[in-house]
Amino acid sequence: MEVTADFIPPMPPRAAREPTAIAGLLRARRDVLSIFPADAYRRQVFTTRLPGRLILVANTPEVVRDVFVTRHDIYQRKARFLEDALRPVVGGSCFIGSGEDWAERREAVSPPIHPSGLAQFHPCFVEAAETCAESLARAEGPVDVAAAYAAAISHVLLLAVFGKAGTAAEARLIAETFTAYQDAAEVVDLLGLMGLPDVFGWLTRRRARQLAAVLRGRVARLIDAAGPDGGTPLLRALRAARREDGSPVLAGERLLDEVVMFLLAGAEGAAITLTWTTMLAALHPATADRMAAELPADVPDLAALMALPFTKAVIQESMRLYPPVAVFPRQATQPHRIRRWDIRTGDIVLAVPWLLHRHEALWEAPDAFRPERFLGEAARQRPRFAYMPFGVGPRICAGAAFGMAEVTVFAAVLFRRFRFALAPGFTPQPNCRLALRPKGGMRVVVTRR
Repeated sequence: MEVTADFIPPMPPRAAREPTAIAGLLRARRDVLSIFPADAYRRQVFTTRLPGRLILVANTPEVVRDVFVTRHDIYQRKARFLEDALRPVVGGSCFIGSGEDWAERREAVSPPIHPSGLAQFHPCFVEAAETCAESLARAEGPVDVAAAYAAAISHVLLLAVFGKAGTAAEARLIAETFTAYQDAAEVVDLLGLMGLPDVFGWLTRRRARQLAAVLRGRVARLIDAAGPDGGTPLLRALRAARREDGSPVLAGERLLDEVVMFLLAGAEGAAITLTWTTMLAALHPATADRMAAELPADVPDLAALMALPFTKAVIQESMRLYPPVAVFPRQATQPHRIRRWDIRTGDIVLAVPWLLHRHEALWEAPDAFRPERFLGEAARQRPRFAYMPFGVGPRICAGAAFGMAEVTVFAAVLFRRFRFALAPGFTPQPNCRLALRPKGGMRVVVTRR
């Protein structure tokens, strides 16, 4: 059963020409994808100049490698507008930090979620997936699976950090608060991008800061309830990280920053991937049936789940077409030159997986849904740095293997038991602000197989 090349899943329309710099930024505040014209899917490098700032898009694997790997020392800092958008909720965590502080935090948070230790989290994946399946089985009428998955994946992360104290009800509240935060946050700071003072930021971000405080408060109470020596092995490992002088790397607000970051960043990418994968299964029943035939009736152990080639390929193709993080912005910390452009300190360089994953020179039929791209020889022939759903270089997502494992477990539970169809009259709309979510959710009808 082959997936045909003529299945083109939903994507936003492409403008005939590039907008002016200011018009593009105004559009980007609502949806980053709307600023890219048709020729952006063919070009290697292109730029936009603002007063006092150059924005360069690295749109070929060679330039991506140069910026994100070879010259990581220059481009390790994330752009100020992203830092400002996320700092109220994740603080100074390693997600937005840079320099020595980032390196110290990263060294503390990476070992507890290393791929070699994924087996300890498998029961968390299964418990949350089973709870999600029970909820979907009880549903009457259309369900917004984007919201359901956000709560379910948040449940995984809460179980991983806090054990049984991380309830499904608490996960739903955290997921809903973070969704509301993303809707309220100022994603593209127009004044900041032009190098002007953030005079009006307190007005536009007041609601977002209130929501951030609520969210951080909920997580802080869970940490306090665990006690100084309690919680899961993951939480204890974070607390146990020490500097050479014996002082803790993560304590107080620093520990809270990293736990919040783990809960939100860890849940966001997996939930979004599962949402778009469900949409693809709903729109292409042949794919859904092939996955169901591959998946076992009972949830196997982690090693067996990772050996499901077609299901994994569908998930990878879903992340190609709908990368959860569609834009990776970096801010130059010193002068550099990229091809014929002089990059000054403070200029912004973007890698845009949404463009790279659909680039006409890198992919055959780039807008078509073809899981076979990730099977056998085709997967080995893919250009390096053309596919980067988890980022690339030293700042690649530390939880990439964790995320793939949890999404695969959810796929094994859900696609074996249910059929999905889009709700009557509903049309999915990709929308990118902080992440690539479906605008208005993802409304589907769920039936048992």
